[in-house]
Amino acid sequence: MSSNPVKTDQNRLQLFSQADYYHTWSRYLSSKILGLYFEKAVSFDKDTLFVHFKNADTHFALEIKFIDGFLFLFESERATSSRDQHKGILQFRGLESMETTAIISNYNDRYLAIELNNSKVLWLKGFGKFGNVLLYDKHEHAIEQIFKLSFKSDWEFQIPQLEDSFFIKENQFSVEYKQKFQEFQLTLSETLRAYFFDFQKNKIVKDLSQRIKHIKTILDQSQKRIIQIETRRSNKELGDLILAHAHSLKPGLSQALITDYYTQQRIRIKLNPDLSAADNAKKYYGKAKNEVIERRKLEQTISLSTQNLSILESQLESVNACMNMKELRSISVTNNSSQKDNKTKTDNLPYKLIEFNGFQIWVGKNNKSNDEMLKLSSKNDLWLHAKDSTGSHVIIKKKGLVFPKEVIEFAAKLAAQNSKSKHQSIVPVIFTERKFVTKSKNMNAGEVNVIKEQIIDAHLNK
Repeated sequence: MSSNPVKTDQNRLQLFSQADYYHTWSRYLSSKILGLYFEKAVSFDKDTLFVHFKNADTHFALEIKFIDGFLFLFESERATSSRDQHKGILQFRGLESMETTAIISNYNDRYLAIELNNSKVLWLKGFGKFGNVLLYDKHEHAIEQIFKLSFKSDWEFQIPQLEDSFFIKENQFSVEYKQKFQEFQLTLSETLRAYFFDFQKNKIVKDLSQRIKHIKTILDQSQKRIIQIETRRSNKELGDLILAHAHSLKPGLSQALITDYYTQQRIRIKLNPDLSAADNAKKYYGKAKNEVIERRKLEQTISLSTQNLSILESQLESVNACMNMKELRSISVTNNSSQKDNKTKTDNLPYKLIEFNGFQIWVGKNNKSNDEMLKLSSKNDLWLHAKDSTGSHVIIKKKGLVFPKEVIEFAAKLAAQNSKSKHQSIVPVIFTERKFVTKSKNMNAGEVNVIKEQIIDAHLNK
C-alpha cells in the first residue's frame, strides 16, 4: 500500500484524461444524442452536472462528474423533474430546445464538444485535473459560460482550430468503438472502486494517526508534569517547616531562612509578607492539596490514554491490512462508534492541553474548570483572557526566563477563539503573571480579580 494512496490514484485517473477516452465517448454520443434537443443542464453540487437531451420519444442524460479535478462521463438513467430548479441549479440557460447537430473530437486532443444549432457549443474540457464544461459561441468566438467558476482562466480559454474531420454529424459508433467503449467503462468502474477504496482508507488512516499523535502528546505532557511534581520540594513539607519555626518568624517577612529538619540544611522559603506564619503555612498546604488532586487526575489520564492508544494503534494496524471496501467499512464502523467514548476517556483534565514551541498551554473548558485550572497553575505562569468578554482562561506554563512573543500571540489567539468575541477580526486580550490574578470566596465561578495587566491584540483569520 502506498503511503500516499490518493496521489497514486491520481496517476490511475490520468488514464481517463487521454484523448482516446474522449474520442471513444464522442463516437458513443453520436449514436445517442445527434438530432436530440437540449432540454436542461442541472447541478446539485460543484462536482456533478447532468445534461439532458430529448425528442418526442427519446431521452438521454449525460452525467459529467469531476473526481479530484478529473472529468468523467457516465450515461445516467436520471429523469428530469419540475423540481430540479428548486433542488439544484440550472446551468447553461438559453440552450433549451436547441438541436444537437454534431459531436466534435480530435483523436489527438483531450476534449469532447457538443455542437447545437445557433452556433452554440458545449465544450467538455479534459486537461487532467483542470477539467471543466464551457459554453462557446462560434460566431462571437467567445466563452459565454463556464461550469466550474473557480477556474477563472477558462474565461480566456482558446478553443483549438477545428477541422472538418473533427466533426461527427452521423452515427459513427462502429463495432470497433463499441468494444473499446465497453473496455473503457469496465476499466473506469474498476479504477473508481480502487480510487474510492484508497481514498477512504487514506482518510481513516489519517484520522487515526492524528488521534494517536494527540494521545501520545497528552501522555508525554502528563508524564512530564508528574515528574515536575515529584522532583520539586513538597509544598506540605514547606508548610510544616513554616509552622515549626512560626515562633521565630516576624510579621512582614517576604522570605525565611530556616533549618530544614528533613535534610538538616538551611533553606530559604518564600512568604507573603501580608500573611501570618500560620496563613503562609496554610497557603502551602493548599498548594499541596491541589498537587495531589492534579496528580490523581494526571494518573487517570495516563491510564485511560494508554488504553485508548492501544485500541487506536490496533485499529490502525487493521485498517492498513484492509484489502477491500467491505473490510474497511467494518473497521470504519468500529472506529466511529468508539470515537466518542475515546474522546470522553481522554478528556479528564479540567483544561484542554496544547503544546506550542515546547510550551504547555492550558485552555479552560468552562467556568468551573477555569477556577480549577487557576488552582493548579503556578504563580509565575502567564494568564490570558479576552478583554471585556466572557470566555476561557488560558495559561502558559512557565518554562525558561521569558515567554517568547510568538507563544504569547498564539495563546492570545486561543483566548480570543474561545470567547464570545471570537467573531471579531481583532480581539484585545489581557495577560499577566498568574500571581496577579486572585479570586475571593464570594465570586461566581470563572470570575477573578486582575491586579495588573498588559494587552495584546489577537488577530483572527476570517
